[in-house]
Amino acid sequence: MTELTQTLHAYRRESKAELDSPTIQSAMDSLSSAGGGKVVLTPGTYRCGTLFLRSNVTLHLEEGAIIVGSGNLADYPMPAEPFIDAIGDIRGCALLVAERATHLSLTGQGVVDGNGGAFPIGSPDHKQRPFLCRIAYCKKIQISGVTLRGSAAWTCHLLGCEEVVIEDIHIDSRINENNDGIDVDSCRHVTIRNSFIASDDDAICLKATLPEPCEDVRISGCTLITECSALKLGTESYGDIRRVTMLDCRIPYAGTGAIKLLSSDGGVFEDVEIRGIDIERATGPVFLRLGHRGRTYVHGAEAKGPGKLRRVRFANIRARTFVPPKDIVQPFTEEIMPSRAFSGVFLTGLPGHPIEEVTFENVTIEFSGGGQPEDAGRTLPEEPAMYPELFYFGALPAAGFYVRHARSIRFAKTTGSLQQPDPRPLFAYDDVEDVVEAES
Repeated sequence: MTELTQTLHAYRRESKAELDSPTIQSAMDSLSSAGGGKVVLTPGTYRCGTLFLRSNVTLHLEEGAIIVGSGNLADYPMPAEPFIDAIGDIRGCALLVAERATHLSLTGQGVVDGNGGAFPIGSPDHKQRPFLCRIAYCKKIQISGVTLRGSAAWTCHLLGCEEVVIEDIHIDSRINENNDGIDVDSCRHVTIRNSFIASDDDAICLKATLPEPCEDVRISGCTLITECSALKLGTESYGDIRRVTMLDCRIPYAGTGAIKLLSSDGGVFEDVEIRGIDIERATGPVFLRLGHRGRTYVHGAEAKGPGKLRRVRFANIRARTFVPPKDIVQPFTEEIMPSRAFSGVFLTGLPGHPIEEVTFENVTIEFSGGGQPEDAGRTLPEEPAMYPELFYFGALPAAGFYVRHARSIRFAKTTGSLQQPDPRPLFAYDDVEDVVEAES
């Protein structure tokens, strides 16, 4: 069967208010109704409000084709199924939207530009500003080749989706606040590979705001640069997150931690493997936290007790940490955190709710050091409902690895060095059962 194709060309508009999205939308709708096909955008600039991606349709951007988002919030209708984010705002409008579709694709060497600067902090539309791409409850999704840039909020949000492949894409989203790269929320069978992400917020973030789990996610061959976390599981974690693999990735810079697993809302995190990672410059390279915040994200859902965090393996990892050049004020606590609080590997459960079965194998980390003698004797706060960030706990009692409320922890061929002298021990433990430090 020959694939149906509609090729669209950019044109000179008589009015600056005129949008290209009605023409593109009409082409996608007609092809979907006819059984499917490809809409091709040739080189040029296409000014658009929301485009709804359709079942069995590929939106293909040739090299030189640029979709630019409208600066008018009225051009982004709220979707049929919005969601409530972590701070209680109703969100969901986006430049590219798909809902309950199947076999949809976004491909090519072109650019999708969210025009995020049109919705700056302090503007009336800032809280409702659009995502660049939001795909909800869809199956068999492919995003490949394209550049996604300048989102006003999250760049690519996947919610309740199955069978997703994202490959060979380039994300540059640093024009506004809360600019996550890729958010994978209660999705199954997701592959993210051979992609570059530079983001103001988390580069890749796995969440479970629905009761359904986020599971079978594989990330490989990616380069991640971020002012926040390179890979974060949580904090939104009402559902479970399991069977996650991150392989052969490079993290040139991560401003508030490279790899974080944060079960805060009752979710069970298990069977996670992080292997072959080069962390060139980051604050705390690994942070595992089992907390008890108890948030819900779906109307009528009941809060859960503490979840579980277990069966996590880190292998073949090199990392070098850095600290901010001066003490800084953190907006959530309004406390001044010492710069040395931004270093270290920290694993912490809760009393009676330990983190379990974590392995570090062939891991080499150059820590910042610079601790004070009094740091070694600190008792860190529990704060189970606190937003989980490493530096909120202050300086750790260890210069390298500090483990608390845990059991079955194994370090094999795991070493640390210090950039500055530090009187604290390299490894320290509190309420830990069955810990092994082995040379092989």
